[in-house]
Amino acid sequence: MKKKKLSWLFAVLPLFAVTGWFVISMRSNKTDTNPGFNVIKMQEEAIVSALKSYSMVYGTLPPGNNESIERILSGEDLNGKNPRKIQFLNFQRNAGHLNEMVDPWGMPYQIEFQQKTNPVIRSAGKDKIFGNADDIIFYSISNDFVKP
Repeated sequence: MKKKKLSWLFAVLPLFAVTGWFVISMRSNKTDTNPGFNVIKMQEEAIVSALKSYSMVYGTLPPGNNESIERILSGEDLNGKNPRKIQFLNFQRNAGHLNEMVDPWGMPYQIEFQQKTNPVIRSAGKDKIFGNADDIIFYSISNDFVKP
């Protein structure tokens, strides 16, 4: 009788090990386990909110590259693009990127517009390289974070 109990245990033990490994590996791949994710989430959502507010006031999204967009959103009037000098976005200045919001690793966010109205905000993630698995991306279309 004792051998049957042990053989049952040896048959089930690998199943538990595989299940545990699967659960742990799935959890480690989740975006929200990325260090700095909560800060990035708040910052990317703040950029999207500022873009939407700007669009409501001026009827369009601010033009230009990341730096000029963020300067306009922070209240500067670049070439008449924020004539009321409304501060839609407030962020802490970084010595390396004075006019851009940066993620926890000091990299500026990428702002991209899909269909001219839907912003996509990207953080390069901890490795500071855009376009790989640790990027943290906010899609305004789905109003959610997605994997690259």
